[in-house]
Amino acid sequence: MSRVSTGGHADIELLHRLVGGDGGAALDALLDGFTQQHPNVPLGDVTNENLSLTVKSRILKEDPPDVWIEWPGKNLKPYTDAGVVDDLSAIWTDGNMEQNYLDGPKDAARIDDTYRAVPLNIHRINNLFVNASLADEVGVDPARIDSPSAFAEELERIDAETDHVGMLFPMKNPWTVLQVFETVLLGEQGHDTYRAISDGRASTHRREIVQALEIVQRYGAVATEDRAYLSLTDANERFIEGESVFFHQGDWAAGAYTETDGFDYHSEWSHVPFPGTEGYYAMNMDSVVSAADTDAPDAVETFLRYVGSADGQRRFNRKKGSIPPRTDVDTGQFTPFLQEQQRAFQQSRGQPLSITHGLGVRPDQLIELKTAVSAFVSTWDVESAADSVITALEQTS
Repeated sequence: MSRVSTGGHADIELLHRLVGGDGGAALDALLDGFTQQHPNVPLGDVTNENLSLTVKSRILKEDPPDVWIEWPGKNLKPYTDAGVVDDLSAIWTDGNMEQNYLDGPKDAARIDDTYRAVPLNIHRINNLFVNASLADEVGVDPARIDSPSAFAEELERIDAETDHVGMLFPMKNPWTVLQVFETVLLGEQGHDTYRAISDGRASTHRREIVQALEIVQRYGAVATEDRAYLSLTDANERFIEGESVFFHQGDWAAGAYTETDGFDYHSEWSHVPFPGTEGYYAMNMDSVVSAADTDAPDAVETFLRYVGSADGQRRFNRKKGSIPPRTDVDTGQFTPFLQEQQRAFQQSRGQPLSITHGLGVRPDQLIELKTAVSAFVSTWDVESAADSVITALEQTS
């Protein structure tokens, strides 16, 4: 799609799906900051709900957008294999950007040792949210639960000895189940094994995959009876209403908590890293990538440098409810929860790339993994699910 700015120059086209809510507000803040600093660089944004499909279609028609917002990591592998995304190494190394990113985000931005993306934000997926009063009532100290298997024992105790729900577990969409599985895998087996499994050596770790699936099965056994029909949004609302002691989800869930009157951080709700994942910041993130061929390479470079700047990331993440991948961003205006998340990120010993959100696996593998967990929650056949997970992770593109 070609549009013309008032200056008579074709706009740089930014394709994205951030419409409404915190996503739309975050993008508006980013673009406002860019325009203030670079008023002579024309930039137009176009929204599309089927972003990846549209980008691929545009590439096939030899009319790619100049830049677009996409998951980094292995999600970009099909683009790099086809040679359609630009080498952004100079943007990373010419200034101070590279030195102000931790290894995890840098790994996500590199494909085959070449920078292909500029990470824009980070969401942590290994959060365990806690209803403070219910935790006191059932006699549990979340900080003392040290593994996913120990957490299963605690959920089973709550189910057997109290009238409360230990943890709401929405299964209507398979990604929520896959996210629990990968978090359990990380917490029970550690980062090295997690990385080996996601990097294609799953069959050598079959036992560990089976163990993780068995733990997920135990969580499901003590979840609410409507778990198979429960969506993330509904589960999050019911957690706010006090239906469960715990809720596992990415930090985006906390946006609803901070907007709920009378549901105050620390006094009504809190969070800890999911048991066993202390010290890790398991990441989902968005990034900006550029087409290999563009009519305005200098303008695109200017925009990408702003995306990777401290100012751009401060503006975007404060509205998005996420944290910046740069470690030198002033988060003084962020919520107390996000300030704590930023400190945890900076102090983390590892930043695993999420499988569920496309950073740790290719798009074709992610589809197969979602299919595998969908079958798993309908049959609870651990061995069959392990076979499907291994097949998905070891298939070649």
